[in-house]
Amino acid sequence: MTTDDDIAKLSQLCRELVVPDLEAQTAERIARRARDQLGKGPDPRRFIEPIVAAAIVIPYAAWVIIAVLQALR
Repeated sequence: MTTDDDIAKLSQLCRELVVPDLEAQTAERIARRARDQLGKGPDPRRFIEPIVAAAIVIPYAAWVIIAVLQALR
């Protein structure tokens, strides 16, 4: 729940933030990249690592479970 005191603190923090000193070209490049990525969602390539990790871990975990079950017989 937000209170007026929280809003006042947040406003004070915003006033104390330092504005970065960027060249116009750099600021435009950053803004262009941000606009290009807006609303696109995450890059599909970021899911490759978890898939590879799962492909390695699942067979190993299955082997361990089978080995444990055979040892208990």
